[in-house]
Amino acid sequence: MDKSLKIRLSFGVVSLLIASYLAFDLLSLLESQALWGHRVLWFWIFGWASFICFFGQFFSSLNQNNRLIFASSLSGILLGAGFMQDYTFFLMFIGFVPLLWVENVIASESKKASKWLVFKFAFNTFFIWNILSTWWIQNSSFVAGILGNTLNAVFMCIPFLFYHSTKKNMSHRAANLGFICYWMTFEIGHLTWDLSWPWLTLGNSFANLPALVQWYEFTGVFGGSLWILLVNIMLANGLFLYFKNNKIDSPLRVLFIKSLLCIILPLCLSLGLYFMHDIQTTKQAEVVSVQPNYEPHYQKFVVPQRQQYDKFIQLSDGQLTDKTAYLLFPETSFRRIEADKLQQSEPIVKLREYISGFKNLNVVFGLSAYLEYEEGDNIPDHLFTYCNDDKSFCQYIDYHNAAVQINNDNLNIPYYKKSKLVPGAESMPFIGGIDIFKNLILDLGGAPGLSLGTQKDRAVFSSKQGDIAPMICYESIFGDYVTGYTKNGAEAFFVITNDGWWDKTAGHLQHMYLSSLRAIENRRFVVRSANSGVSCFIDSRGDIYQQSEYNTADALRNDIFLHNEITFYCKYGDLIGRVSILITFWLLISMLSNGLRKEKL
Repeated sequence: MDKSLKIRLSFGVVSLLIASYLAFDLLSLLESQALWGHRVLWFWIFGWASFICFFGQFFSSLNQNNRLIFASSLSGILLGAGFMQDYTFFLMFIGFVPLLWVENVIASESKKASKWLVFKFAFNTFFIWNILSTWWIQNSSFVAGILGNTLNAVFMCIPFLFYHSTKKNMSHRAANLGFICYWMTFEIGHLTWDLSWPWLTLGNSFANLPALVQWYEFTGVFGGSLWILLVNIMLANGLFLYFKNNKIDSPLRVLFIKSLLCIILPLCLSLGLYFMHDIQTTKQAEVVSVQPNYEPHYQKFVVPQRQQYDKFIQLSDGQLTDKTAYLLFPETSFRRIEADKLQQSEPIVKLREYISGFKNLNVVFGLSAYLEYEEGDNIPDHLFTYCNDDKSFCQYIDYHNAAVQINNDNLNIPYYKKSKLVPGAESMPFIGGIDIFKNLILDLGGAPGLSLGTQKDRAVFSSKQGDIAPMICYESIFGDYVTGYTKNGAEAFFVITNDGWWDKTAGHLQHMYLSSLRAIENRRFVVRSANSGVSCFIDSRGDIYQQSEYNTADALRNDIFLHNEITFYCKYGDLIGRVSILITFWLLISMLSNGLRKEKL
């Protein structure tokens, strides 16, 4: 046994022991109903490190196998370290370069089973990126979280494999174009299908730095994805040229200059737009955002509803004024509400009494609600069915996550059902019709059934104070989807959410930052109310100008400006993503025809 193998195996044993200890610690904390914090992250860092140490030698038989493992791991680390980070965001511009080098080595040295080799190293990269960036979802549900991280890493390998195939079967230039278009086609697909998880869309990387991406009002996040992919492929080409010729020649200098300009020019454009944009309008509203701070795993759904209502009122009392236009409560503020009997429900009756002394006040809040159907009704497919033993009597129930608005001017209550659902927790794609998986949704924090109920159109709540969009949690990460509210007349966005599922990790901050991108894309103010997490105010440049502390009950009061202009992005949506789909189809058809032509020859 050579020395390097001994060192690798020794490190693998140590990592496995640490991971085993952390796994035991996680189980102990679960039994004592304590939160996990960052332990999940360290569990997977040491767990995956031990896997690579023990099995990395079997990844390939290439002489450079160890270097390839290191390079693919480095790509994952760079992408994870650059994603939504203040001082290391630039790492996204070089994050793919080591993995592109891995693919270049495999394409040049391996003639057989090259796709399988590329997949193994690419999966290593993307799994590390997923773990470092979104490991926190496992604090909500460990099994569903790791399935999500693993499946997402697999899905990310698909566009990279297409890039590899294009490079082998067509020209290098076509492959470069394919690298960009395949990836963005994957991203736009991940926004639309039932297993959607667009959190790691490359353009989201700058969500915490809104001054750098003001041009998202024209391109949306796909402009950021194009930016990152273009710089990565240009830098990789330049480095490969250098290693091939072993000297710095003029073409290499040109490539690096182009790469530098591709970074600097968009930054300058963004800063110009940032300082030119006027956040103020003639229409202004005072808003109070309440954060009750109930821990969702062990408190939120156990504490009596009347006690929670009293806390909402106590927090609101200290902030409401005669000028307050909106009082905002978070997602699922009240539970077990019959949607067709809203007016008679206790929380709404009491809230109407409370706001009777405030002439201008609208209260916007979230509900966990349901509708019952009977035999003979037009029953939607997603409903859960409760039947007695002999199935002589059945109940059909539509559970949903809703938002409503009440005021003194209108007895009718505008109602909106959350329509972008979290896979696993609120919907069970593809396998939800199987009884065991119907019940699993309930175990993961949702309601039993194929999915929660949804609606087709984006609702806008209107009043004499303005027109606002009631976005519920997960919906705020879908750029093109959110433009539907703006097109329907929304002058500001209210995001009601519950971000305490992930403990005090990067999850609740990343979710908050993504609202900044929606503010830029639509040039709308955003107010967030979190049950637990961070509540905040965001202006139409994406700047957060007031926010609460994590794990603190609070109520924030501030002014927002209502906007009614329609941005280019709002009007045309993910235009860059749709163009990438067309180019992807063209490349794949061209590659297929080339393959058929070679077979004939």
